[in-house]
Amino acid sequence: LILRDPTMIDPCQDTFCGSCLRRWLRTSNKCPSGDNVTVEQDKVRPNLFVAQLLANTQVNCLKKRGRGGRCGWKGDLSELKTHQRHTCLFSDTACEQECGAILQRGLMQMHINDVCTRTPRPCPFQPLACRDMLPQREMATHMKTSGIQHIDFLKTTVLQQQTTVLQQQAQMQLMQEQIVVLQRTLKERTGYHFKYQKSHCVQTSDSNTTCRYRGISHGLYLHLTGPLLEDLQLSLQCSEVT
Repeated sequence: LILRDPTMIDPCQDTFCGSCLRRWLRTSNKCPSGDNVTVEQDKVRPNLFVAQLLANTQVNCLKKRGRGGRCGWKGDLSELKTHQRHTCLFSDTACEQECGAILQRGLMQMHINDVCTRTPRPCPFQPLACRDMLPQREMATHMKTSGIQHIDFLKTTVLQQQTTVLQQQAQMQLMQEQIVVLQRTLKERTGYHFKYQKSHCVQTSDSNTTCRYRGISHGLYLHLTGPLLEDLQLSLQCSEVT
């Protein structure tokens, strides 16, 4: 251990930590070294010589986080307090957003992102168009006062989904009609009647539907794509089944 705030007693010149000596003198007027010297308050003063020697002493910061590592800082004793107060990632400090939490400085960003009650967070109805960002402690009030608005968002979303479903159903109907036309055309040109069975449909990123039809009797595939059907054109891609 290193003396903190070296304090000397005259006339014996024994030197102690300043805080330790003050605590001792609250209950006794004798020198802590046991030499039975009576200590007078005006005889207690800083030991500047020892303080100067200690200021240049190289020390390590001993702050640590459980099993999560130890601070690797090393420097002059005179700089230790500044390091621990402002830069040490293992020193306890108050939340930067003044939520009242005390935590190690190295955990501050994680606390702000995941825990702090003063960090603005998106409303649970954000996917439905609510754009409010509120601290966690204000979210309950927001949910109560914006209930009608949230219901309107929900209704709008449901209507949009219904419209999308109807559009997809219309596309499916159109594709089925095109299949009938294609079968008739192939029969007229080849004299052979092709029958197709729907294999599966895929919703593409542009909200169009691509369906795959398998030839029951001949092993050919038809790929019908929404954008082409909208232009009343038929995309036909046939490939032999292996």
